Amino acid sequence: NGSWTQLWLVSEYHEHGSLYDYLNRYTVSMEGMVVLALSVASGLAHLHMEIIGTQGKPAIAHRDLKSKNVLVRRNGTAVIADLGLAVKHDSSTNTIDIPSNHRVGTKRYMAPEILDESININNFESFKRADIYSLGLVFWELARRCSVRGLHEDFQLPYYDMVPSDPSIEDMKKVVCDQKLRPNIPNQWQSCEE
Repeated sequence: NGSWTQLWLVSEYHEHGSLYDYLNRYTVSMEGMVVLALSVASGLAHLHMEIIGTQGKPAIAHRDLKSKNVLVRRNGTAVIADLGLAVKHDSSTNTIDIPSNHRVGTKRYMAPEILDESININNFESFKRADIYSLGLVFWELARRCSVRGLHEDFQLPYYDMVPSDPSIEDMKKVVCDQKLRPNIPNQWQSCEE
């Protein structure tokens, strides 16, 4: 536009919105839960994997995986969104492009090693492991909304019953690192044989 350029990011529209929105509105069947969980896990595995070749890609760690950063497609699968905090690994130099912005992920979903600052930021595997912890919490949210024999739980965020609605790092550290607590497993899952 004359003296300046506008950069636009265009992406696919998913009318169900985020997994957070979706789980607030709907319950899911056992099959639906498996499809959503598998697609999120596959997406994260793809991000974490380095692909070598002319059309390759570096290994990427998301660093802010949560139900609000997962979008639900019309066909019941999910895609991972918002790579604003992601870091990539350069395998040739074994370096990680940690951005200079010091914003961290969402406190509620932070792995214990991030909360207590014991994470080895020079080892890319550490970031992948932290993503897997967050993935487990997303799976917990999904499992709560799965209807088994007509039973399901209300939607809640992980640690809803242990920390304030907008927890601080200290709130999360006390529960996750000091008390070593984790979200409770819904009762109907104790006896589910499907």
